[in-house]
Amino acid sequence: MIRIGFLMSDTGGGHRAAGRAIEAALHHRHPDTFECEYFDVFRSCGMPPLNRAPEIYPWWVKRHQPSYDLFVSAIDRTMASRAGRGTLSHLIGRKGPLGRAYATWAVAVILHAGFAGLAVAARRASGVRIPLLTVITDMASPHSGWFHPQVDRCLVPTQSAIEKGLKLGMPPDKLRLVGHPAHPKFALVAKTRAEAREELGWDPNLPTALVVSGAEGMGGMEALGRSLDGLGAQLAIVAGKNEALAARLREISWKNPTHVYGFVTNMETLMKGADVLIGKPGPGVIAEAAIMALPMILTGGMANELANVRFVTEAGAGVYAKTPDEVRTILAAWVASFADRARHAQNSQRIAYPNASLDIADEIAALAREHASAAASA
Repeated sequence: MIRIGFLMSDTGGGHRAAGRAIEAALHHRHPDTFECEYFDVFRSCGMPPLNRAPEIYPWWVKRHQPSYDLFVSAIDRTMASRAGRGTLSHLIGRKGPLGRAYATWAVAVILHAGFAGLAVAARRASGVRIPLLTVITDMASPHSGWFHPQVDRCLVPTQSAIEKGLKLGMPPDKLRLVGHPAHPKFALVAKTRAEAREELGWDPNLPTALVVSGAEGMGGMEALGRSLDGLGAQLAIVAGKNEALAARLREISWKNPTHVYGFVTNMETLMKGADVLIGKPGPGVIAEAAIMALPMILTGGMANELANVRFVTEAGAGVYAKTPDEVRTILAAWVASFADRARHAQNSQRIAYPNASLDIADEIAALAREHASAAASA
């Protein structure tokens, strides 16, 4: 088995979800060939408080998102400079855990905005020459930390990400537009909408809105859900890992059919059964909804996700609503107008990259073969 290392951190669910999508694509495209290891760089290499980043992130975002947004913006400006990209190298030693891990991998895949420079520094310090491939899991305006000219390949989700990479000095031949890595099951799902609804136990005839807010279930979901009740639409609300939120939602006496879920592993079925996606403008959910041709009502989100809103709205794939009342108004209009929903759905499908994870898997396989060939001839 050929070992692939994913450099990520569980600061939010997106990095691991992207890794799982790529891992599934590797197994689909190249069965019984690759095994994947998830290397949480903050936990393994970080000094306090970095080694507690997965716990700090949801706490910080939930309690004071503006200061988190300011922090991310400041780091983005720092990483945009050559000096800034080199500031992490002092955390890496020749005998550090990342360098030791390199010795067991054929390719290292970077899945976090802060780790491109660190990955390059670790490779230099360790003396282990393995290919480094960055898969950008931001969307319309990626953080500057994703880009480093010494990675071997940089796979990006949008044309605007290509343009930012070029401005930051990335060699053009190292950049490739592939889309965001959604799990291949979204493109491969074969069931019809009617079959999905039957499987889920949903009303087969009502217009249905799927309401999601990330793995942590953040972002005022209870108020949003309550605001959407009574429109004649069926609701499916995914509370993620927020079990307390899911329990509160299940206690509500809903006027219209409403299905409440915690953390789910069948999002492709939920999306297949829905008519509209309502959620925060995270890159993963946008990519998945586009593959499933769902029109989107985006709401909330962090400062670095507002570029994703522009990407979706300028494409005509969805609209943005600042408040639960605005979401309610838009959903009411879409419930009343099939033609309006259909137009946004068509535009949503136009921004989809259903084969992104499969293309990424092929890039990894090619780099692994090149590495093996170079090692054999050395």
